[in-house]
Amino acid sequence: MTQPRARLRRGLVEAEILECSAELFAARGFAATSMQDIADALGSSRPALYHYFRSKDEILDRLIQGLAESAERAVAAATATTGPAQSRLRALVAALIAPVAESPGRFRMILTSDATVSRGARDRLLKLERTVVHAMSDVLSDGVASGEFRRGLDRTATFSILGMINWVAWWYSPGRGLSTDELCESIAEMAVASVRAVGASPPGRTPHEVISSIRAELGHLERILDGTQGARQP
Repeated sequence: MTQPRARLRRGLVEAEILECSAELFAARGFAATSMQDIADALGSSRPALYHYFRSKDEILDRLIQGLAESAERAVAAATATTGPAQSRLRALVAALIAPVAESPGRFRMILTSDATVSRGARDRLLKLERTVVHAMSDVLSDGVASGEFRRGLDRTATFSILGMINWVAWWYSPGRGLSTDELCESIAEMAVASVRAVGASPPGRTPHEVISSIRAELGHLERILDGTQGARQP
C-alpha cells in the first residue's frame, strides 16, 4: 500500500512542477528561468526540486513528451472517426483543441520556447506536426471531393484552421467562461463553417450532439444574463 501511495504522491508533485515550470518558461523564456526560480514559485527548495528532476532541460523534455502524447492520442481518435467530412473535421478540430485548452501554459511554452530541446523531443514534435498537418489536409481534401467543402482549398485553409487552434493557448483560461467541451464544439463549428461549400447542408447530428449543442447555448446565455444582472447592481 505504501508504494502505490508514494508513486501517486510523486506523480502529483511532478505534475505540479511541470505546470509551474511551463508557466515560467512561457512568461520569462527558458534561458531566463532557473531551477531556483521554479523552486521559489513552488514555495519549495532547489534541493527538493532536484529530487524530482535533475535539470530544467529534463523538465522541458517531459513537458514536450507529455503534450505530444496527448495530441497524438487525440489525432488518432479523431482520424478513426468515419462519416461525412464535416463530421470528421469537427471531430479533428475538437480533439486538437482539448489538450491545448486543458493546459494553455504548456502549449504556449512549446510554441515560444527558446531552448534547444533534446533530439528525441525535437523529432517527436516534428513527427507530430507532420501528422497533424496531413490529417487536416486529408479531411479537407475528402470534403472537397465529396462536395461538402468549397473547391480550391489549399494549404491556406489547413494552416488557418490550425492557427485558430493554436491561438487558444493565448486567450483561453480554464475555469473561466466556456468549458473545454463548449470551446471545442464552438471552434469546431467555426472551422467547418469556414470551408463549407455554398448550398451544402450540415450533416445530421446525433441526439447527443444536439443536446450538447443546446446545453452549450443555454450556458452561454446564462453567463450573459448573469453578467448583465451583476452590472446593474449598485
